[in-house]
Amino acid sequence: MRSVRHNFRFALIAACLLSAGCASLQQATSGGRSLLGQQQTQVNPVKSQQDAVADATYELLVAEIALNQGDTELAIKHYLALARSQDNPEIAERAVRVAVYGQDLEAAVQSAQRWIELDPDRVEARQVIAAIYVRQDKIQEAFDYIDGMIRTTDLDDADLFPPLLGILAREKNANTVLAVSQRIAYEYPERAYAQYLHGMLAAQNGRSEEALRFLNRSIEIAEIEGVHSARAKVLLRLGRPDEAVVSLQKAVEGNPDDQSLRLTYARLLVDVKEYEKARVEFEKLHQASPNDAELLYTLGLLSLESQRLDDAEKYMMMLVRLNQREGEAQYYLGRINENRKDYEAAIDWYRQVHVGEYKFDARLRIADMLGNLERTDEAIEHLDAMLRGSQSNGSLVRIYITKGELLRSARRYQQAMDVFDTALGIVPGNSDLLYARALVAEKLGRIDQLEADIKTILKTEPDNAHALNALGFTLADQTERYQEAYDYLKRAIEIMPDDPAIIDSWGWVHYRLGDYETAISLLRKALSRFDDAEIAAHLGEVLWASGQQQEAREIWQKALKKSPDDPMLQEVMQRFIP
Repeated sequence: MRSVRHNFRFALIAACLLSAGCASLQQATSGGRSLLGQQQTQVNPVKSQQDAVADATYELLVAEIALNQGDTELAIKHYLALARSQDNPEIAERAVRVAVYGQDLEAAVQSAQRWIELDPDRVEARQVIAAIYVRQDKIQEAFDYIDGMIRTTDLDDADLFPPLLGILAREKNANTVLAVSQRIAYEYPERAYAQYLHGMLAAQNGRSEEALRFLNRSIEIAEIEGVHSARAKVLLRLGRPDEAVVSLQKAVEGNPDDQSLRLTYARLLVDVKEYEKARVEFEKLHQASPNDAELLYTLGLLSLESQRLDDAEKYMMMLVRLNQREGEAQYYLGRINENRKDYEAAIDWYRQVHVGEYKFDARLRIADMLGNLERTDEAIEHLDAMLRGSQSNGSLVRIYITKGELLRSARRYQQAMDVFDTALGIVPGNSDLLYARALVAEKLGRIDQLEADIKTILKTEPDNAHALNALGFTLADQTERYQEAYDYLKRAIEIMPDDPAIIDSWGWVHYRLGDYETAISLLRKALSRFDDAEIAAHLGEVLWASGQQQEAREIWQKALKKSPDDPMLQEVMQRFIP
């Protein structure tokens, strides 16, 4: 389509050339002399002009036909001739672009020089020449040309440097680009944009420390649009997120009305997981643009993340009323009510999600909600209806896992095992299904099945920390193969040292090996990171065994208030406190 536009454009130019010749011809004949009579004169200016126009038209048509047929060399030759013969800057510009496309850089320079002659105020023509010199690795020529452009232009730096940055950023020979931009920065140490130019190009080419130095110099001279965002990205790349946040925070404080800068700051806060601070900044942005759907959506998610459920509901409801991102909004309204444990309301919202990527997940969550309402059979029927539809293997796996987990939660372990057996017959060797079946096998006391499934996973995923943890914990908890358990869990903790479930298992195997002190330390750490009934049950048992019965009682009682129906907690308390 692009070539069609070009052809049309230059056909118009050709038509104009021809019409100019025709007009001249009409003017010449209006004096009453016949063409025959004019032809008999010794000098015929109209004929000469007509011939020149015809020649130019011919050159143009040949160039375009050659370009369409892939003969760039011929196209370049004719366009260069046209650029020299015609006082038309558009033709000179076209000649530059054709020459660059054909990688004839000498012809490109000549055409660009002609372009400058015809349109001296077009800075782009000068920048193209600089880029060509860079492409030729002519550092001195490129610098001299840019330097001359900087010294002679009437443009402000804000208009001169950003297009130059765009052109240099597209060049692939990074060393040449950076050598030129660094010389510009050194030549103009008091011009913020000169420092910014090199800082941005250094950042693009992975020289983060160097980029930071020059961006800092730029900021010391003047506030340039985008410089603080660029500096924050470099700091993040250097592993210094706190500095990046502080940098943008100061910038926002100094430019409170700069909404673009505030948006960059808010997004950075999300990236570094400062969700509450991010929510505050997005709220300020929302006040300035109350119907901005993206801001409403982000605020809804941040409010949900921080458990501000009423605020989350408010923002998502606004999206529904605006008919913006309806599918996502309805889905998260389901999540909001799920967090409130209002499962009926959650189901109502999930049923409304009919479009977008959340539709499938919403249908799965309906089954979960029915399970939470102890309507397990209804949930199973719902999932069976989904299975009857056309599904990819990935979707089938998710449906079967949801179905099996519902049955496991209802303690219908054999039915859950049957579901996973069926699923593995359809999608054999799937790690998620094997892992889910292993957990059910443990509930049925089939340690051999659990071990076989986990070892199958580990053959292809030797660093699967969750699989290592499941096997290690089961061996430590239900067998006397403590050293094997220790080895598996040691690998798991090395891969995921901060995972509370793995820390819990690591503490448990130390308990089984008789190292109570290490076990208690690890279990306390796990419980501090994740307040879970099972971890509390383990910690209480180890404390009891080590003679600290009072603290064990206190930990169990606290956990019991939060999870009164947890079977593991009830079992351990009955065992030690009959």
